[in-house]
Amino acid sequence: MPSLESNLSVLGQEVPLGKVDKALKELWGADEARDKASLMNFAIYCENPESLVNNTQLLADITKEHACRGLLILNQPNGETPPKTRAWVTAHCQLLDGRKSVCSEQVSFLLEGGTGNQVRNTVFAHLDSDLPLVFWWQGDLTVNFDERLYSVIDLLFVDSSSWSDPKGDFGKLLNAHCQDAARFHVYDLSWLRSHYFRTALASCFNDPLALAELHKLNRIQITHGPGHRVAALLLAAWVGVRLKATVKGSTLVLPEGQVIKIDVKEGKDTEPLQAVELASDTASFGVDRACGSSYVCASVNMPDHSHEQILPADLPTDAALIANLLSRLGRKSLYVQMVPMLQELLAADA
Repeated sequence: MPSLESNLSVLGQEVPLGKVDKALKELWGADEARDKASLMNFAIYCENPESLVNNTQLLADITKEHACRGLLILNQPNGETPPKTRAWVTAHCQLLDGRKSVCSEQVSFLLEGGTGNQVRNTVFAHLDSDLPLVFWWQGDLTVNFDERLYSVIDLLFVDSSSWSDPKGDFGKLLNAHCQDAARFHVYDLSWLRSHYFRTALASCFNDPLALAELHKLNRIQITHGPGHRVAALLLAAWVGVRLKATVKGSTLVLPEGQVIKIDVKEGKDTEPLQAVELASDTASFGVDRACGSSYVCASVNMPDHSHEQILPADLPTDAALIANLLSRLGRKSLYVQMVPMLQELLAADA
């Protein structure tokens, strides 16, 4: 496995921390064919050195559609060494007629022995003017995810599928979101991965006959890929919230008293969500995705009525999910409403 030092070359030109701004000006001045563009600050924070190369590519992919100042922060907390910060600058450019046209700048930081203060100071000192801050926190919510940091974040991305303690980190996330100082909207990649899946499932109930079956449901079965059980439980929580149900063990209880058993299982394919089926004694409603397919099949099966339709599947990469979300900002998200029920399902799932 390549060492961290050997991977640092992908970050561009290393510069002294105090000369980052000067290096950026020189970067643009060296090539008159480039036009700098920036609509936001987009930061990726991680504590896993193995993610360095991939995160650089993620920033390059995101800037293809969204001009920004990219901040890549790799923190290596270690109380045994004095804090030290190294910095690099580079640019990601779009091509027009074979020439570099609009470019987004990337500033990368390696924090050795990084503390909360070091993280905050690094972020705050290198934001581009008053542009909004989009912050992608990768991995567990550690002690460095504190109020003085999240109070300046406008849009926060997390991925609960990567959390070693989902129940604990969901608690931290909700607590932060409720603070007076917090202004961020939060999006969980585990939730975004089911956007089209949920849309397809909802379409099964457009018919009044199907809609009448909702309060007769007694089973929900969800198949997910390895490492994506939280995404499946989020989907179950979404069903529960939409039906105004309560959680009792591994079941949803409807206001009328009807009990829906939740069955979540891991499939063999790699897609995060692979199939979901809602069923009553006489009917079933499902969405199924073949591995690698860019479509899902939504099906309705009732005694006197059945049909199928092919609909778009969810986007395959994290960069595509985030770029798509940034393109449709302003739409209200139900995610925060799902989390309390999800916490109950996680407790029952333990």
